[in-house]
Amino acid sequence: MPREHALTERYLERFGRVLRPVQESEFIRLLTGGNHALRPVFLTGDEVQQLTRDLEVLRGALYSLPHRLFDGDIASFARANGMEKSQIRAIERSAAAAAGSPTSMGRADLYLDRSGFRVMEFNLGSTVGFEGGEACRGLLADPEFSRFVAEEELGYIDTVAEQIRTIRQETGLEPDARPVVALTEWPSNYEEMEGYFNVLINVWAERGLEAYPCHVAQLERRDGRLWLGERPVDVVYRQFMIEDLLDEDTDALLEPLLGALEAGEVRVFTPIDSELYGSKAALAMLSDRRNRHLFSDEERDVIDRLLPWTSSVTSENIVLEDGTETPLLDYAVARQQELILKPMLLHGGQGVVPGWASEVTPEEWRKLLHDALDGPYVVQRRVRPEPELFPDSEGGLNPWIVNWGVLLMASGYGGLLTRCAPADGDITVLNLDRGVLLGTGFHSGPGKHRAQ
Repeated sequence: MPREHALTERYLERFGRVLRPVQESEFIRLLTGGNHALRPVFLTGDEVQQLTRDLEVLRGALYSLPHRLFDGDIASFARANGMEKSQIRAIERSAAAAAGSPTSMGRADLYLDRSGFRVMEFNLGSTVGFEGGEACRGLLADPEFSRFVAEEELGYIDTVAEQIRTIRQETGLEPDARPVVALTEWPSNYEEMEGYFNVLINVWAERGLEAYPCHVAQLERRDGRLWLGERPVDVVYRQFMIEDLLDEDTDALLEPLLGALEAGEVRVFTPIDSELYGSKAALAMLSDRRNRHLFSDEERDVIDRLLPWTSSVTSENIVLEDGTETPLLDYAVARQQELILKPMLLHGGQGVVPGWASEVTPEEWRKLLHDALDGPYVVQRRVRPEPELFPDSEGGLNPWIVNWGVLLMASGYGGLLTRCAPADGDITVLNLDRGVLLGTGFHSGPGKHRAQ
């Protein structure tokens, strides 16, 4: 999908200055720490529609993997994702108690190269990070930009409102229901996250959702209900991640929640298995040419266009895009500059090693691959992003790299969260702890549903 730059060019012609939110909510201050992108990005309505269709097809293909590759055995799928026994037990129980697809909620992280958008990761479930709508409102407090938005007939998505709509739909709640939601983290993470949770529940409350932050050890099962203190819980919003479920007391900590879920005494958003489908291992299964016959023409088209070649780090032979079969280790050693090594399930760029990084010698690269062999790792072909122009404080324009976080919700497109860094910098993985800037975006045309 070639990029349409006309809207961005009109913006840059009109704004020769840095544009950041004029009004900043407490929620946005907490999320960004003041590290705002230097301008918003833009998508046309056609781009929104195409991306939404493509990502929904890709999501559906991911959700089909247990049935297409493992005869419906979720435990085998979990083992292929590198899961340990405690994680598999929780995944099996959660998946069995929650019928249907795990969730429609997700965030695809994409780069834009010369051929179009390319998916680097596809995070699925209630633990995805987001929020663009609040930042958009802050940008619109700039009168000149507000006029530009009106003239161009641009819109944006209230992502929090879409999140709440998705929670209600997927947990079977009526639009006017007033459930008690337990915003639930893992005990070891709770102290770090408590400040964020206290702000988030206020944002939810403004949109009619009553929630209380807690960690999973605070949930109790009694009298046919799940309780948080003296409050009976209707919905558990799962903020803890699969990677947390490795403590020795995991089974005991989860028992009240999973027992209540299995008995129909509480609803969970989202099931624990949701994250499996967004793992790097799942992307490697889609990319594997030996699985190609299992997918429809439409699915193959989307996989070919959006997903860079991705493979598990295996001692067996792998198949390249052109059908060539070769030993993975030999190929990956020889193609160091074109590959990136990633752990299957960690998030936030943890453990990611770009082969092209200047500090990674050929000897170190070979050792990393050898140590990762037949373990929970993948290699993925490098994407070379096309830079976007961003203003600087002196009125100049400089090339920046943008990671486009495209959100999906129950009603489709759920907005944008961008991570940005200078194209001439040394940042190879765009994550918040590496000094990148957070931004958002607006869209035009037919995709302008729920514009504010």
